[in-house]
Amino acid sequence: MLTLKLRQGPRHRKGAFTLEAVLVLSILILVTIAVFQFAIVMLIEQNVTHAVTVAAREAGKGANIDATAESVDAVLAIHGLRIGRGISLVLEDPLAIPPLHVRGEIECQPPSQPVIPPGYVRATLCVNLGQRPFLNALKTFCLDFSGRTFTVSAVARREFTGSPEITPRPECNCQ
Repeated sequence: MLTLKLRQGPRHRKGAFTLEAVLVLSILILVTIAVFQFAIVMLIEQNVTHAVTVAAREAGKGANIDATAESVDAVLAIHGLRIGRGISLVLEDPLAIPPLHVRGEIECQPPSQPVIPPGYVRATLCVNLGQRPFLNALKTFCLDFSGRTFTVSAVARREFTGSPEITPRPECNCQ
């Protein structure tokens, strides 16, 4: 009768420990990178939400598109972002002529619902996720933010009559 003698003991498990450590550490590193990537996106998304709220408030007070864009740039500057190549601002005012004003280079489609009634303004900010400071570290793992945008809108009551104009604000270097 043929018997097999199995080797057991700690010295024969060294390879298994190494393999387990490599597998577990690679998954932990991947999860850590994913957490950082989504944390950066959420931080910037909060800042963009604040910027679009400021834009709607400024447009509601009577600021024109240039003064509103300056206010948005001041809020977004904390993350090194500016309206331009990767960010667009759209102001909708049914009482203004023309009722739609756009600043920025990416296509930004404001939401169709709810319809903005006269007496209100809506600011919409579109941000491209493929630019800095967004981290695109999981691109090789099929989680690519290139070419993706998120759109945030805010509505404010119009507090002026007539057409939008440049509003003097002594606390900033605006006109």
